[in-house]
Amino acid sequence: MAEFRLGRLKFNWRGDWGISTAYVIDDIVKYGSNTYVCKANHTSSANENLFYSNDLTANWSLHTEGISNKGDWVPNNWYKINDVYKYGNTQYRVTAGHTSPATFDPSLSSIVDYISSFNYEDTWTSATEYQVGDVVAYGGYTYVATSQNTNKPPAYNLTNDWDILTTGFNVTGDYSSTYDYKQGDIALYGGYTYVAITTSTNVVPTDASRWSLVTKGLAWKGQWNPTTQYNLGDAVKKLSNSYIGVATVGNLNQDPSTDANGDYWNVLAEGAAANVMTTEGDMVYYTTGAARLPVGQDGQVLAVSPEGVPQWEANSVTHPVYYVTEEGNDHTNDGSSISRSFYSVRHACGIATGPATIYVKAGTYNETLPIVVPAEVSIVGDNLRTSKIKPAGHYDHTFISATADCITPNTGGAKSVSAATYDSTTGDLVLTIGSHTLTTSNTIQIANRSLTFTCSQDNYATQHAYPRPEKDPAAGATLAITATTATTITVNVGEGNASRHQVLTLASVPTATYTPTAVNYNPVSGDMVCTIGAHNLVATDSIKIVTDSLTFTCNFNGDGNTTQKTYPRASGATGTVSGRDYAHDAVLPIKEVTATTITVNVNGGQGAISYTGAYNFVTAATGAIQKASPYISYGSIITNGAGTKTASILDSSFDEKTVEIRTITGGQWTTSDTWENGLTDITISAVETRENSTSTMFLMSDKTMLKDLFMEGMTGFTKANIAAVRSGTISGTIVSGSDFFPDLVGTTVSGSGVTAATKVIQFIDTSTIEVDKDQTVTSTSLTFTSTPDDINNSTVKGTFVRLNPESRIRKSPYISNCSASSSFGVGAIVDGNVHRQFKDDSNTPSNKSIVFDSFTNLHDHGVGFWVTAGGAAETVSCFTYYCHISYAATRGGRIRSLAGNSSWGNYGIVSSGFSPIEKFRSGTVEGLILEIDPATQSGSGFQIGEEIRGSSSEAIGVINSKQGADEKELYYSVRTKGPVGVGTGFRADETITGKTSGTTANVISNGIVGNRGQSGRTLVCAGLGTSPTLEINGSIEFVTGSGNGGFNNNQITGADPFTFVISGVSQVGPTGKGKVFIDRGQFASTGAAHTGGSSTFVQYTPTGNTSSFLVPAGATDTTWSVNTISGFNPGEYALMPTSNELCKIVSFPNSNSMVVERNQDGAGTAIAHAIGESFTSIGTTTILSPTSCEVWKDFVGVDTSFRAVDSDGFHGSIGKFLKIDDEFVKVTGINTESYGVTTLTLVEEKAAKCFDEQEIRIRYIFSQARLTGHDFLQVGTGGTSTTNWPGTPTYDPIQSQEITESFPGRVFYVSTDQDGNFRVGRYFRVNQATGAATLNANSFDLSGLTSLQLGSIGAQLGAQINEFSTDATLSQNSNEKVPTQAAVKSYVDTKDAERDAATLLAAQNAANLGISTALSHANAGISTLNTNTTNALALNRADSQSRSFFVGLS
Repeated sequence: MAEFRLGRLKFNWRGDWGISTAYVIDDIVKYGSNTYVCKANHTSSANENLFYSNDLTANWSLHTEGISNKGDWVPNNWYKINDVYKYGNTQYRVTAGHTSPATFDPSLSSIVDYISSFNYEDTWTSATEYQVGDVVAYGGYTYVATSQNTNKPPAYNLTNDWDILTTGFNVTGDYSSTYDYKQGDIALYGGYTYVAITTSTNVVPTDASRWSLVTKGLAWKGQWNPTTQYNLGDAVKKLSNSYIGVATVGNLNQDPSTDANGDYWNVLAEGAAANVMTTEGDMVYYTTGAARLPVGQDGQVLAVSPEGVPQWEANSVTHPVYYVTEEGNDHTNDGSSISRSFYSVRHACGIATGPATIYVKAGTYNETLPIVVPAEVSIVGDNLRTSKIKPAGHYDHTFISATADCITPNTGGAKSVSAATYDSTTGDLVLTIGSHTLTTSNTIQIANRSLTFTCSQDNYATQHAYPRPEKDPAAGATLAITATTATTITVNVGEGNASRHQVLTLASVPTATYTPTAVNYNPVSGDMVCTIGAHNLVATDSIKIVTDSLTFTCNFNGDGNTTQKTYPRASGATGTVSGRDYAHDAVLPIKEVTATTITVNVNGGQGAISYTGAYNFVTAATGAIQKASPYISYGSIITNGAGTKTASILDSSFDEKTVEIRTITGGQWTTSDTWENGLTDITISAVETRENSTSTMFLMSDKTMLKDLFMEGMTGFTKANIAAVRSGTISGTIVSGSDFFPDLVGTTVSGSGVTAATKVIQFIDTSTIEVDKDQTVTSTSLTFTSTPDDINNSTVKGTFVRLNPESRIRKSPYISNCSASSSFGVGAIVDGNVHRQFKDDSNTPSNKSIVFDSFTNLHDHGVGFWVTAGGAAETVSCFTYYCHISYAATRGGRIRSLAGNSSWGNYGIVSSGFSPIEKFRSGTVEGLILEIDPATQSGSGFQIGEEIRGSSSEAIGVINSKQGADEKELYYSVRTKGPVGVGTGFRADETITGKTSGTTANVISNGIVGNRGQSGRTLVCAGLGTSPTLEINGSIEFVTGSGNGGFNNNQITGADPFTFVISGVSQVGPTGKGKVFIDRGQFASTGAAHTGGSSTFVQYTPTGNTSSFLVPAGATDTTWSVNTISGFNPGEYALMPTSNELCKIVSFPNSNSMVVERNQDGAGTAIAHAIGESFTSIGTTTILSPTSCEVWKDFVGVDTSFRAVDSDGFHGSIGKFLKIDDEFVKVTGINTESYGVTTLTLVEEKAAKCFDEQEIRIRYIFSQARLTGHDFLQVGTGGTSTTNWPGTPTYDPIQSQEITESFPGRVFYVSTDQDGNFRVGRYFRVNQATGAATLNANSFDLSGLTSLQLGSIGAQLGAQINEFSTDATLSQNSNEKVPTQAAVKSYVDTKDAERDAATLLAAQNAANLGISTALSHANAGISTLNTNTTNALALNRADSQSRSFFVGLS
């Protein structure tokens, strides 16, 4: 019977089918969406993808079916039967297991549609891939996709890809000819509305084939305009009527009021006949009827005309006048009236052109600096209490609010700001915008006036919106994000009120070079136009042309432009004395410039030189044209290397590596910029942007003015301390190193091994300076320290008024009734150096001056007035308070002051140095001083110009001047120091004799004093011509060197650390002296020393005739066989070129022989001569006239010239040979001196001695301050804190700091001080409190004085003197007369002859009595003469003492 199993009555649920699993009959599994029952025991396949192919048919039966939703279709995925997935807008059911392909394929046989639907995708875009059922809007219609497609516009692809789903409208606004219209697009055309019925572009809506009219209407266009295109339905107003357009095609410039036929317009509405207005703002007024008054211009006001009808006119406007007020606007106003005023002075100066006036009304103006005042423009305030100018500063800002969505990033949506912080010193703005994904790779824009702040400038009183259009750099700008947090971004919107003043540090000096591509030379004028490409050169610059760098051809001498020649030539030029072209190694001023060319004159402006035919330019060497020093052109406009920025040059350091600029266009310069420099641009290694407060407030141009202004807030001055630190060595007095500069003069040098208190006394060049102490110092670090009054080495910033480097001064800028106040500021600088480009000898000189009237300066530890580098200032009623330095004149600056004041502060008036650009007069110290003992003098007296000779030294001199008591100091020219090799100059105690007068006297016993270098108040000089006239008040500089100092060949070394002012000049014209130039050691002789006074010259004259040997001649042979005797004569000489032997011709035995005397006159050596060797005829010798040919002064063996008493006496010797002593020389030329001897009287006594022929330089542009009626108040008490006003100053006044002079700088003054001391310069003063007067002068003139009485305050003591009497008898016996020295001597000599020894003693007593009376009258307290003399010798000695006394008294 059959088996019956109860277990078969239920199934065994095994869950999801698994791979490699053992299954038994009745197991149930789930695979995909279906369940299956096992019908055979088996182990399942190892891969689920094999279920349908390997397992299902043999092992399983379908149990139940289901559906499994798999979501969106995924490529490369195994799908099972009844899986449902979505692709596009359709769901698909799987009918057979399969792996999905890489891209969806709706045609697969293993899937069937399950559910289809629509998906709205918004407006159609070309980049989107659409699936079947996607719905889009396109134009006014909606479409459904019937295929999978991309970039198929629905309106153009209805057949295969899209179906219309719905129709509708899409309003596009006014019709545009460039718009692509689709079905359903609505466009307004004129006053009508149209709908597109098909696609079109540039088809007007009146075309019925493409458009359908929707509605008719009106489009109001306002007042009719002839330049506007009008369309159908447009409505306009013309006069008092309105019109509607009726032309289908529209119209242009068809006047509605004249369209009588109605072709273009129909009347829409008629207006009143009185309505004559045509333009917005028109007005109607009545005359004989209604009349139109057209709208006026901005700022005009309504007024009544002289005819009695209304008219528009300017509101309180005169031209050219501008106004600045606190309520003004720099962007919308024109500054023509108060109601249309500017906001800033700087902007007004940028608009105004002279002649013009800018009125600054009451208020405080915070300005971006510097302000350039244009030429002939005056700035006038209301008054100096209310019109205030300040440097704009950095202010703290507090955020108030922001408009919504004011930040627009370059990606994503707009952002709103909930908080903001602004750092005005850096320009960083931190914006809180909430959570964001922006990075530093993004940028933003800030909507104008969207961020509202208050600031500390007005103590947070008012709110201001930023960024401001046309003012703030961030307005309209794309700003890079520089930092981010989760909720903030940071951008830089620019420093608050950044100045336009920058300081650039250049990597090298801008020695620009250019390579010409074309050169046009005019040989008649000498002008040469060089095309050099874009450049920064200006007409005040100069250039040099590299030797042989320009190549030309020409037709000189019929060359036919064949030969190429280079210029400028160092030699070979015709028409010049030197053989050099004029342009060779010459600095050539630029005459004209264009954007790509410069014009220079290359022949010294002398016109045609020789050849005047055409020159054809061939080529130029690279860098052929070089800019000449100075390389920086102040006031010129420069560009950066990229050409994106421009600036004006304000100033530079001495080495021209540090340059101050005023930016003009392109913004601030950075180290990413370069300095445009011709062929090779220069790296900018550092940039400092000055704060406004450390810049310059006003740069004054020609004919400008500041009046009734109060200026404050500048700062930055620091007094001098360490001027420089340099490495260097010292040898003697010479310091060697690098990067030295002229302002080191006067500084103290310190360093390892350097002698204490060593001072710099002379700048020689950038690698050499001189100090005042002789020493040897190996390489070390040298520190140069300035004194506190040295303004040249101070740090000078924060100046209120300076010269504009761009504008030469023809009429001085004028500062009137202004005040300036600061801490560490500078009131005014007049720096002539910033106008160095306007050369004094050019066609465009500058006066380099400013006039100040009632300009008050209060600068705590600052400076009042600084005039330097040849600048000039006139100050009237100008007061200074608390200044470190009140007035300073340096480097040749000149101040003329009337009724000024220096109150408190540290230094009153400082004057030092001279102008570095003046062309000084040069000369030499002529000779020494010989001091004689007057007691030993015998004869009529030495005479000026006579020769003196020493009895033992054999020295010779010529007297130029007699000075001192008894004329005992003889200034003499050194002719000879004595015999060659042993002469040492005049000796102590030796007798000197005058050659002309026969006068004798002994040199004093102190030889060092007796024969010495010139010093004192008198100098005798040479080399100073009489034209132009040498004036007084010049300043003498003594140049470094060493030379003959007098006694025993004493050498004087070094330069005098001071210069001295000339108070008197006496000149003697040229006397014929001059130099004779010679070639030394001729005829095998040796160059030797020769003494002044030598007058024996033997002249040897070559004839040019030659002969040669026919047979050899031995060294001792005296008969020669020669090829000719022509040109030779007995008694003449023959010169052997090979041995320099001179032979004297005795006779001619025949026509081919001569008898000679060998080795004559010490010339050469007798040697043998070979056949063919030639020799030259010298001719006869001549003895030059000793009266016209004489050596003026000793010269040594290496000198290539000597001074002659009469150089013209050697004129006939040029090209000939001379024998002087044992030396032969050849004369090559002469130079007669155009000067004689000049005697100078000095204001100050010169203590240091000069050496003979020491070089001197006389300048007239030395620093000086001339003050009349100047008041000093407690100078030396310092600034406001130590002055302690109105209390007692912390420090006592320092009178010595009222006037500080560093020679040659001088101060000439008439002054008073707080103690009532009245001073006239350094030599006369009166203490008005006591009446005491002091006079210190070496001479004074009392002409017109009839009597003299000396006394003291409160009493008149002694007698009145009315005569210095020459009465030798003393017969008048008067108490009103004082005998002269000669009168006393004659009186004594007379009594000596009449009386014996006792009588002589009485005479001596009488003399003593006369002297005593004179002394009593003079109240001098001089003791009486000794009365113990008992013999004539004693009497003579007393006589000598009397003479000395009276010289001293007179």
